[in-house]
Amino acid sequence: MISALGPLASSFALIFGGCCSNVYCLEAIVKHEPDSGLLITLFQFVFTCFFAWPAQFDLNGRFFLKGTPVPIRKWAFSAAMFFAVNMLNNWAFAFNISVPVHIILRSFGSVTTMGAGWLRGKKYSPIQVFSVALLSIGVVISAWADAASKGKSMNTSSIDFTDASFETGLIVLLVAQMLSAYMGIYVQEIYAEHGNHWQANLFYSHFFSLPLFLQLYPTLHSQFLRLNASQPFSIPPVIATALPSTVSHVLASTSEAVVYLTANAVTQLLCITGVNMLSANTSAVTVTIVLNIRKLVSFLISVWLFGNTMSGMMKLGAAIVFGAGALYGWETTSRIPSKPNVINPSSQLLWSCSHTMSSPSTVRHRGGQNAKKRPTTPNPEVSSDKDIDVIAKAKKEFRPSQGSEWDYKIAIVIITILAFATRFYGISHPNQVVFDEVHFGKFASYYLQRTYFFDVHPPFGKLLFAFAGWLVGYKGDFMFDNIGDSYISNRVPYVAYRSMPAMMGALTVPTVFLIMWESGYSLPACITAAGLLLFDNGHIGQTRLILLDATLIFFMALSVLCYIRFYKLRHEPFGRKWWKWLLLTGVCLSCVISTKYVGVFTFFSIGVPVLFDLWDLMDINRRQGALSLPEFSKHFAARAVGLIIIPFFLYLFWFQVHFTILSRSGPGDDFMSPEFQETLSDNVMTMQSVSIDYFDYITVRHKETKVYLHSHPDRYPLRYEDGRISSQGQQVTGYPHNDTNNHWQILPSKPLQGQEEGNADRYNDTLFEIRIENGKAGQDFKTMSSHFKLIHFPTKVAMWTHTTPLPDWAYKQAEINGNKNVQQSSNIWYVDEIPSLPVDSERLKHEPRKTKHVPFLKKYFELQRAMFFHNNALTSSHPYSSFPISWPFLLRGVSFWTENDTRQQIYFLGNPIGWWLASSLLAVFAGIIGADQLALRRGMDALDDRTRSRLYNSTGFFFLTWASHYIPFFIMGRQLFLHHYLPAHLASALVTGALVEFIFNIEPANLDEGVLTTDGKKKKGVQGQKSRPVRERLGQQSLLASWAATAAILAVVFWSFLFFAPLTYGKPGLEVDQVNARKWLNYDLHFAK
Repeated sequence: MISALGPLASSFALIFGGCCSNVYCLEAIVKHEPDSGLLITLFQFVFTCFFAWPAQFDLNGRFFLKGTPVPIRKWAFSAAMFFAVNMLNNWAFAFNISVPVHIILRSFGSVTTMGAGWLRGKKYSPIQVFSVALLSIGVVISAWADAASKGKSMNTSSIDFTDASFETGLIVLLVAQMLSAYMGIYVQEIYAEHGNHWQANLFYSHFFSLPLFLQLYPTLHSQFLRLNASQPFSIPPVIATALPSTVSHVLASTSEAVVYLTANAVTQLLCITGVNMLSANTSAVTVTIVLNIRKLVSFLISVWLFGNTMSGMMKLGAAIVFGAGALYGWETTSRIPSKPNVINPSSQLLWSCSHTMSSPSTVRHRGGQNAKKRPTTPNPEVSSDKDIDVIAKAKKEFRPSQGSEWDYKIAIVIITILAFATRFYGISHPNQVVFDEVHFGKFASYYLQRTYFFDVHPPFGKLLFAFAGWLVGYKGDFMFDNIGDSYISNRVPYVAYRSMPAMMGALTVPTVFLIMWESGYSLPACITAAGLLLFDNGHIGQTRLILLDATLIFFMALSVLCYIRFYKLRHEPFGRKWWKWLLLTGVCLSCVISTKYVGVFTFFSIGVPVLFDLWDLMDINRRQGALSLPEFSKHFAARAVGLIIIPFFLYLFWFQVHFTILSRSGPGDDFMSPEFQETLSDNVMTMQSVSIDYFDYITVRHKETKVYLHSHPDRYPLRYEDGRISSQGQQVTGYPHNDTNNHWQILPSKPLQGQEEGNADRYNDTLFEIRIENGKAGQDFKTMSSHFKLIHFPTKVAMWTHTTPLPDWAYKQAEINGNKNVQQSSNIWYVDEIPSLPVDSERLKHEPRKTKHVPFLKKYFELQRAMFFHNNALTSSHPYSSFPISWPFLLRGVSFWTENDTRQQIYFLGNPIGWWLASSLLAVFAGIIGADQLALRRGMDALDDRTRSRLYNSTGFFFLTWASHYIPFFIMGRQLFLHHYLPAHLASALVTGALVEFIFNIEPANLDEGVLTTDGKKKKGVQGQKSRPVRERLGQQSLLASWAATAAILAVVFWSFLFFAPLTYGKPGLEVDQVNARKWLNYDLHFAK
């Protein structure tokens, strides 16, 4: 017991000693600069890294660091989670989250941590569960009392629990809590798997967090300047005489707040050291509870030192927290074994050879049905040396080859560095608005100004740009109105904006490499596929600008990678890694379709193999054994949840964020219904709408074309040009300008006394019903806010207009006609104003109105309808649009930007040689499949089973991905451009890499050639054929041929990349002969004359 409690005592001393002494410095800093929390955190991280580094220093180590048994990626992942939790908790205050709600959710960290541990299979006693619940209640009471004493509003009656902002903030806090709980369990499992390496965790978790602070530099800099402006530090004379003169001089010349900031970081280092020691020796729940108690002790000390009053609620909360902490500590220490278990050495060897088994059921028995039954759980009493030798030999024989992976790792590092270099080179040029940056840069500014706008694409990609602008402190003042507008003169952080897609574009290249690597391809194949993307001018040009395609392509590639990782675990269903890769596939798919709706093609390309996989699971004769219907239902439900339901809810979440941020009226109002517009503040329609009465003269406008309903004395011609005869009635047209011929009077439907003109013979022919859209009984008819349809009473057709003008006899004005399809949105009109209303009318007096609440799903469905309608309406011609048939052959590109003075231009164009090669090999693959099928029909087996399986399943999956992202464009009627082919081009690069391996006879290793028996010998498997086919015999050939092919391909691709680089990067400017030299297929380049 004493030996077990020793490390705990040391960690408790550091936690409570360091953290509680830290209170004085923290209070002194906060009193001078209350908003310096971010700077305090940075200083603490820097000092922690500085003092923890010596323990990890190794002069002979890589990067002068000691080797750690814990993979670096795990430390980096832990650091990223820590940073994300803190950012989410602070971000929640940006929404309609009150202090009480924030306190309650933040105080249940112990509960969520215990819940996460329980889900991961950990067991807790009833007393531990009760003490955690009690402690959480105590923390809520204490924090509530603390917030109330500081004057924060604790009233919850004003919270609108149906408000979208509140719902989003609540989701953010819940995600932070779940992520925090998972982080605690994750670190605990690192210690359990790799040993007690808390010093390495202390260093790496803080070191990897430092780069994440770079994005917050403006805020950090301003906080430091305010702290540095404080008065110099005053040293007591007694202490000054004891200190060296240099130290005294430095302290006296340093501002007081900066000295306290440094002292705060040093004392916090002691506390963090204790936390890491504690987490290495106890559970995540224990760490959370100790930290809660430490927070309360720190607060009590601050009360005592700074004379703050302590209310009765605070005393009650303190008593509950200390009592619950003591109860949990007593229960936990009583469960610590007083005597360590004695483990047989042979048992240790057996466990180390066979890996740590989570349960007895994971032990696989070798041998036939007549083999002697062994105990399920390894037992040192019956485990012989022979068994141990067999297990050790099995590990040696069947362990996947790891020695050759160093070359893959070196290759992916080099490729990643080159990817970042090619994407970030000259990213600040041009310093002007380029091509569609006018749209997506503008949308980011709207987000930052919280101004509602409308776009045909989902919000995720645009939110990322707004997030980049928010990180650098930009307010969204520039509206990206025209191509060529200067970023410099308008002080726009355009490099930060462009860095977001550039980073994703760079990461897409190693993702392609990983796809090939995880699919089991050779290194030349991996390098070929990644190299085609690395040196592709089209991908580089599209991912260096403020455009959505980088996000789309990156998450499309991640979706493919995650699905491959999931598919490789198909024989280990419902395990932790199986669920992880299934859910990650769903998340990435959701991010794809949340960026652009063409992401549905990625859903299809992954959905097809998922359906094939489910079809295989239904096979009663499957090699792994038949599944019962309940077991199959579990597989089906898991895939439905992971790949459909969760992605859909994540997709909805981005729309919730979209609606929450865009709370102000803006240019997107006109696309939405009046009911939707009433949810926006400062909406002109809401503020200026006026009730309409009978006999008012009004002006009526068409919602889509904005023309006024107009009538002038001229009449329709007797005979039209097509031979039709008209009634020669008075012309009613659509006129874009306001004049007196646009005035119409509202009259009741019943005949009126004294209105002879209105009650004439054609009274019924001029009778129209005003049918308000989504109208309710008793609803007021108002200007601007009441959208309606004019239904002709006798014929029941809707009044309608369009953009094609009438001939000269109608002065080229818009035609007004009847539409039999009453439901079409093009039939909607609204009243613009009431010219007859006196200026001093009571109806013109407006009272301030509160924004209304509309359920999220109602807003979502309305926006979806508008997005799909306007997306399909993008059918107008564009000088640089192209047809899908031309994309694989790269027949033309798109001009993005030009500058006449320097003859510089950005012309979007892929790498011609790379595109032509990939397109050619797509045809080669189709030919190979066709030839193989024809040979099989004639009884000739040219391929062995493994080669055919790789060709059809893996390369076929890549080909399906290409076809899914390419063929659907042939049936689209909207504008299409070359950049729509980029996702399909990525898939064609994968096919190219796979065929390089196939053509040059590189075969996957056959891991199933034999079975190891208990005597340590291999038993030959049953051969399906008497002789191995030609390709199987050539499978062991050297890789020299494939390396030569890869080198040749990349050499010509790299040359082509450099040749067209001036058109990709926009510099240097080219002379006429240089421009003409690059017009390979008569590309429409500028400055060719």
